Amino acid sequence: MAALTYRGLEIEVLRKPIKHLYLRVYPPAGRVCVSIPWQTSAPSLRHFLEQKWPWVEQQRARIIQSPASPAPQWVSGEQHPCLGQTYTLEVCEQMGQAHGVVIQGSTLILRVPPPAGRDVRQQVMETWYRQVLKTQIPPLLAHWQLQLGVEVTAWGVKKMKTRWGSCNTVTRRIWLSLELVHYPLPCIEQVLVHELIHLLERGHTPRFWALMDRYLPGWRTSRAMLNGRPPLDSPMN
Repeated sequence: MAALTYRGLEIEVLRKPIKHLYLRVYPPAGRVCVSIPWQTSAPSLRHFLEQKWPWVEQQRARIIQSPASPAPQWVSGEQHPCLGQTYTLEVCEQMGQAHGVVIQGSTLILRVPPPAGRDVRQQVMETWYRQVLKTQIPPLLAHWQLQLGVEVTAWGVKKMKTRWGSCNTVTRRIWLSLELVHYPLPCIEQVLVHELIHLLERGHTPRFWALMDRYLPGWRTSRAMLNGRPPLDSPMN
């Protein structure tokens, strides 16, 4: 995937075996992506963007101005997803107890010694989330490295604002977003396979998507779930 700066905004450019050009505006930050036929020239792309820019600005304004989901306060009664399941948070403060999180039925019990402010509770929860996600990766990684005939030198989990994952094809290291812990296992698998296939095909070429279809035919369903809702499309007619 390449990038183009247009009117001060970075736009993701994806060349695909398609006939028309498509613009997509993704929540929550109004990220813009354009899919274009493989043979599309730079002047043609810029002409398309010029024609569609009023629509892009309208959609970005609508998305950005939409009320954002309230930030979690990490208090009892909140609903928190983990691996596709939703749990009710219960904060237990008790002197002498160690930080930690346990699942009991449909409840996430957050144990912290008092006084534990919001930042402390968040840090404990995110540490636990990181551990949960890291337990899911090794078996998936072992399976897919064997299936694809590739091998990474290292992998890790970190907070990522705009991506679900990344792959450095030179160092052969991949990163996965901590946010994936909230989603079902097929979503985690889809991102992992996506990044591993970059070790076979660096860019998002027709061969890349063909490999995705070959090895993980249902990847589009998982990607739609990660996107939260269908993108806003504007094809060139």
